[in-house]
Order: sequence, then structure tokens, then C-alpha cells
Amino acid sequence: MKLKRFIPALTLIPALLLLGACTTQAWYEGVRQTGEQECRKQPPGAVDDCLSRINKQGYDDYSKARSAN
Repeated sequence: MKLKRFIPALTLIPALLLLGACTTQAWYEGVRQTGEQECRKQPPGAVDDCLSRINKQGYDDYSKARSAN
């Protein structure tokens, strides 16, 4: 049967999509954390101002907002 040839590909595609989503979330969180670390290196008077400009939104909320636009 020819259908049996496609079963491995059909199971691989969803796995790759899930892996891509995890990678995107990890990237998003990594950028957020790096931004916070860079803010904490600022002089004491500038730390709070810098942190207030960092996106505090979690990845799920970010993803929903991005999809809505």
C-alpha cells in the first residue's frame, strides 16, 4: 500500500511544528531575560526606567496579541 509510505512523514510534520513553537517560546523568553540583565547593569538611577520599558508580557499573551494583529 502506498499510504504506509506517508505515515512516517505525517507523524514527523506535527512533531516539527511543536518543536518550532518551543524554539520560538525559548527565544522570546531568552530575549526578555537578556533585556532585564542589561537593565540591571545600568547606573542605579536608570535601572527602574529601563525595566519599565521591558516587555513583561508572557509568551502566551504575546503570541495571542501577535495573532490578533
